[in-house]
Amino acid sequence: MRARKCISVFVLRVFAFTATVLAVSAQPYGYVSNEMGNTVSVVNRTTNKVSATISVSGGGLTGLAIAPNGSYIYVAEQSKNSVAVISTATNSVVATIPVGSAPVHIAIAPNGERAYVANSSSNNVSVIDTSTNTVIDTVGVESKPMGIAVTPDGSRVLVTNFMTGTISVINTQTNTNWGTWLTLSGPNSIAFSPNGSLAYVTNQYANSVAVHTLFDGAIVNTITGFSAPNSAAVTPNGKYLYVTNGNSGSVAAVNLSSMEIVAKIPTGLLPTSVAVSSDGSTAYVTNGYGFNLSEINIAKNTLILNVPSVGVYPAAVVLYH
Repeated sequence: MRARKCISVFVLRVFAFTATVLAVSAQPYGYVSNEMGNTVSVVNRTTNKVSATISVSGGGLTGLAIAPNGSYIYVAEQSKNSVAVISTATNSVVATIPVGSAPVHIAIAPNGERAYVANSSSNNVSVIDTSTNTVIDTVGVESKPMGIAVTPDGSRVLVTNFMTGTISVINTQTNTNWGTWLTLSGPNSIAFSPNGSLAYVTNQYANSVAVHTLFDGAIVNTITGFSAPNSAAVTPNGKYLYVTNGNSGSVAAVNLSSMEIVAKIPTGLLPTSVAVSSDGSTAYVTNGYGFNLSEINIAKNTLILNVPSVGVYPAAVVLYH
């Protein structure tokens, strides 16, 4: 590595938490941030229809993340330098948290206690205590942080620095920058292998995915053949990596045993984000210029359908169940 937070109230909270879990557990949902529409769309994945549209006061909605129990959605609002917190029980904004300048992506710790926000213009990461919805720390990183992800064991946060071709490593116990790893050109998103040993980093300018070992950050493989890759997700069984090709309107399926692209699935114009269902059966892809959401059959690596009119410039998608 280079040197570089009354008993009656408690009971009410327990009941509220239980109600929230029951509300979001009834159906498998997808949540889509619409960058130009100031909205978050709720997609019922049983019917593949938009079941609700949530208005958000800020604009430039890009990244979003969902709490592990499905109770809250955190959405980056670039225009307000803030994060909106949405209750999935009421489909409404319940808090707004000031963060750094131009927040773009968010990651939540596996235990749900912290949310981490990459602020692309202030070159830092805001650490949010999700129990109080307040920023408890700010960690400096390098130029134009974009992608952000918490390792499966919760010990580290990895942040891609788009302009410097590096990855900042944050210690979650101390909220300090441990240093940086070198990657390739234009690093964007990060996905992990299920066992937590590898990180897959999309490098937009290099048209490749760098495979880093989490032991020391070394690049152990490079997967090529992409076109401006900007988002990635791994199936729960670790068999496939799905990568959006921003310039070709498709998603690449990578066999992680051979580290080769085995399919390119047409989606829509400018795919921007991909998420895989918890059962590993489907993947969903936002298409920025298509204003729609694609569903992919993972077993066959084929397009199932496009959900139309999910919003104006859909930027990111997260799934619950």
